[in-house]
Amino acid sequence: MAHEDFQAELNVLEARFGKPRRLEFCFEMNPEEFKLVIQSTQQGRYHDVTLFILHQDKYVVIEKHLYAKTGILRAPSGGASPGERLEAAAIREGKEETGLDIELQRWVLECHVTFYCKGHSPIDWVSYVFLAQSVGGELETQDTTEISDVQLRTRDELQKEIRPLLLASKSGGFRYRAGLTDAFFDALETRNI
Repeated sequence: MAHEDFQAELNVLEARFGKPRRLEFCFEMNPEEFKLVIQSTQQGRYHDVTLFILHQDKYVVIEKHLYAKTGILRAPSGGASPGERLEAAAIREGKEETGLDIELQRWVLECHVTFYCKGHSPIDWVSYVFLAQSVGGELETQDTTEISDVQLRTRDELQKEIRPLLLASKSGGFRYRAGLTDAFFDALETRNI
């Protein structure tokens, strides 16, 4: 998708779901996780859609096979396929990772991050973060090759139980996910969403 077309899509999303808070981050990653970001960029992906999905008055979180038995959970996220619109990608990723049909409610954050790792050129990335609501489906991952579990957690559980695990890990990606979660809830409070 051409830059002009992508910018036009972002303008439409902003008109429909509100202007997001724009933030910048910088995180060092270990070589293994940096390699995954490199692989994404080689496929033409430099961004993801992160979803804070409300279901039964709690937030939906996923556990990947890579971090099973660590207690680490995080908001679902994924990338758009070439030519796929962000809203369509968000709805598809929500279904694949959680089993739920979702509707986007609010565009909360546009997070620009620089990931770096010694011996490599830094990579610029953007996470488009949305508040979504479940509107159907069953809470059960469909993407069992990547996702090992899907759960419901309260905001308090995310901030007091999961956040310390993310921050204590040696993963820059997990620390980034903790930062996204903090920024998301901060934006909800300041915008009365």
